Amino acid sequence: MAWRFKASKYKNAGPKSLKREDTIQDVAVGTLMQSCGNHITASCTYMAFNTDFGGGGTLGVLPLQTTGKIAQSLPQLKAHADFVTGLEFSPLEDGFLATCSADNTIKVWQLPENITLENITGIQATVSFPVQERRVEIVTWNPVANGILAAAVSNSVKVLNAETAKENIVLSDHGDQIQSISWRDNGVTLASICKDKKLRILDPRSCSVCQECEAHVTVRDSRVLCLGNKDQVLTTGFGVTRSREIKLWDPRNLKSSIASLTKDSSTSTLMPFFDADTNMLFLLGKGDSNIQYLEVNDKDPYFTENLISSVEQVKGAALVPKRALDVMVGEVNRLLLLLRNSITPIPYIVPRKDYKEFHEDLFLDTACGESALTADQWLAGENGQVQLMSLNPAKRKTKQNNVSRKPAVQQKGDNSITNQSNLKSPLSVPSVPKSVPVPKSVLEPKSVPEPKSDTEPKSVPNENEVLLRKAQSCLRNVGSGDNQKVLNIKDTSDKAGKTENSDLNNQVESVRASKFFSGVHQSKFKHLNLTTLHPSAHIVNIRNLSRTVPGESNMFCANTKRCALPIDGPGGLLLILDLNKPGRLPDTGLPWIHNSSKVSDFEWDPFDDKRLVVGCEDAKIRVWSVPEEGLTETQTEPDFCLRGHTEKIYFVKFHPLAKDVLLSTAYDMTVKIWDLTNGGSLKINIVCHPDQVFSADWSPDGKYLATVCKDRMIRVFEPRTSVQSLREGPGPEGSRGARILWVLNGQFLFVSGFSRSSVRMVMIYNAYVLSTCLHTVELDITPAILIPNYDEDSATVFLTGRGDSNIFTFEVHQEPPHLFQMSNCKPEGLHQALAFMPKKTCDVRKVEFARAWRLTSTSVEPVSFTVPRVKTEYFQDDLFPDTKVTWEPVLSSSDWFRGQNKLQRKISIRPPDMKLLSEAPVEASKVKKFESFNPETYKSDEQKKEELMNAMVNKLSLQEEPMPQDLADGVDSDEWEEY
Repeated sequence: MAWRFKASKYKNAGPKSLKREDTIQDVAVGTLMQSCGNHITASCTYMAFNTDFGGGGTLGVLPLQTTGKIAQSLPQLKAHADFVTGLEFSPLEDGFLATCSADNTIKVWQLPENITLENITGIQATVSFPVQERRVEIVTWNPVANGILAAAVSNSVKVLNAETAKENIVLSDHGDQIQSISWRDNGVTLASICKDKKLRILDPRSCSVCQECEAHVTVRDSRVLCLGNKDQVLTTGFGVTRSREIKLWDPRNLKSSIASLTKDSSTSTLMPFFDADTNMLFLLGKGDSNIQYLEVNDKDPYFTENLISSVEQVKGAALVPKRALDVMVGEVNRLLLLLRNSITPIPYIVPRKDYKEFHEDLFLDTACGESALTADQWLAGENGQVQLMSLNPAKRKTKQNNVSRKPAVQQKGDNSITNQSNLKSPLSVPSVPKSVPVPKSVLEPKSVPEPKSDTEPKSVPNENEVLLRKAQSCLRNVGSGDNQKVLNIKDTSDKAGKTENSDLNNQVESVRASKFFSGVHQSKFKHLNLTTLHPSAHIVNIRNLSRTVPGESNMFCANTKRCALPIDGPGGLLLILDLNKPGRLPDTGLPWIHNSSKVSDFEWDPFDDKRLVVGCEDAKIRVWSVPEEGLTETQTEPDFCLRGHTEKIYFVKFHPLAKDVLLSTAYDMTVKIWDLTNGGSLKINIVCHPDQVFSADWSPDGKYLATVCKDRMIRVFEPRTSVQSLREGPGPEGSRGARILWVLNGQFLFVSGFSRSSVRMVMIYNAYVLSTCLHTVELDITPAILIPNYDEDSATVFLTGRGDSNIFTFEVHQEPPHLFQMSNCKPEGLHQALAFMPKKTCDVRKVEFARAWRLTSTSVEPVSFTVPRVKTEYFQDDLFPDTKVTWEPVLSSSDWFRGQNKLQRKISIRPPDMKLLSEAPVEASKVKKFESFNPETYKSDEQKKEELMNAMVNKLSLQEEPMPQDLADGVDSDEWEEY
């Protein structure tokens, strides 16, 4: 059969018309800005698309299988400050979305599992690349290497590494704005097409242009697409007669195109979508009302034109990955069309007589979404190929779409698809030394009974065996607390009775590195209650609350007089509210603090209720003074600015003891300590962090500084003596964010973060031995960072994240396992942040041990944490020790920088008219009970158990006497009727 007459299996593939209820309705797409992107993208799990909600930087995000009316329930991702020009899901991990914008930024987002309107609110970008010099038009993932992105920025192609958030390669060989870029299927080269009319084949790792030629004769918008494994490049553009044309190129020789096809004279650029498995090519133009379906061949004729389908006016389109198709109904491709008010899936079905069996001839092995290279390997020059899988449901490898977590690094010998590394830090975490000893009482060897045997000789156990057996016995006797972590020690003896010394030593060291808890811990605060105070104390009708403040910020801060919160709008707006003036805010006319740049973080001075410090994305720290009567007009000029950072600020934090001492961190990976007196000056600059500093905290005595970094390390500094860390240790494995706190008078460090699988967790460390974590508690899978607040008097840590509905509470204790989870609190609705008040604001008459202000999307509400007690007329002195005066400084900044140290004084918060609970008279019944106690008649647990067992045996023993029913009169046999 001649080639030109060869029949295609996909010739009769056609679009299936769906019912209205099978599409997504009521999606307000609106008028989209002109850009080189396609406005919609899809993975096997999600779809994301441009909308006109919340300004141009907002994206709608939905599960791929969504149907029906969306209306006001559309989950929205506030991605950028300006219109999102390009977006694309990673082909190697369904939950990662790369976006670029007209605000000159590029970001990578990790979408949560089971997207809802609530859990996407306030989500922060996993990776934010440095701000570009010009508008970014396109962003696209490398199909082979994990975490490698290419972006078109004006006349440059930049290759970015999402693992390090850095630009690795810049290709500036283009003469004008780049209109489209596309990776070859092996991820080695790139094709680009530019406004200077030229098509280029780029080798980014050698920073060279391999081939270039003039593609289309006009400067109008063009597109380029590498056609899978066909080693061909397709371009769409406009010809001499201004008609739309398609050209096919051999990237090895660009002297002339190998095929050309002229279409109509419409003015919209054709968006090409190609499936390498079926050679099906779809062409759509923005504003068009039809879909053109062609097949691309390896020989002449290179293009076979098939169907043209009519649809509504198209605003954007995307091709769904093959792994998401319903292969059992003959679906070989699916387009997603972004229309004016809806999103319509267009499945292409190959008609067959029946679909009871899987049609192997229609579905070749396709990309499985598994990476072949890491980013470091690709940058080092290694090459790989797209990994394939069968679409046969009986043979298909199940790729778990771990959209809410970053996959772990693939282990040796693991052939599954679910353990691929993604966006991991290239820095390795050092091994954990085994340095925490077991308590002496556990390690003291006692006589171990040996088994009696007449045939086997008795062996005397060595010291290690005694230690191991004693540790095993201790573990078996440990009580079952809520948060207890049971250590599993394997038996080191084999069937022949031999012991491997190496295994034994390893397990003994594991025992030595463990702490044992030999009882059930009882906390006085375990059953704490949360109460939202009366609505008359609420501030309501907050409008346009900004949820784009970075995750390193608390987003909300308050003191005893006023609070500050971010508001959407140009120039970094902060709203200052007087907490003593509750009620409904007016709809308009509120005064702001205008920072002239987007706000990154802000904090009130703990020793001055009127001073507010704000860190901004323009690398400046602005210091403001709020009038005593509050803001009466918008403020635009701060008292002064601190300049020293070269990149945007991450967060700011005041010293807890010394006045006018401020700490700041920024994108330049430096930690700076400032003296705010006389206009501010930089005193200490710490530059040893290799990556972003997630969080920092001052020790209670003000001498030390603890940081947790994106390189997964915890560090402790004594900044006045050295800018190098005193000690380091491994922190949370997840790179999405973390927080750190000093607890228990500076003896321990409390850390909240994410595991490698993106599970939120809390950890506790000995502040002087950071080599190993003492205890870890995993909580849930939610993208929001857990922000901890510590109440020193009750040793309670309160944790919550943006968009959460729960407040987790833990008591930290010197006794292992150190973390004891208490009652979780669940106020009504979702909240964005909590700001805790000083201890002096607590109402001890109601046994209130903590008070906070809770920020929701539209209100600020006071909440109270209390402990249920019976005798509330007494001052609960067991709950309220003398508290530190945290609202008064003990040192000036000059004294602290000279090396002086001083601790805060303590005061009692007992009202003068309340008597102590410890001095309350004892009830007579209790006195009688204690007086009647006789140690000689006290029975042990074993005695009580034996008496109980004897009583039960006597009760259940057989009795010779007749049973009661035996004595009752029965029915004579002749009274029964036979049937």
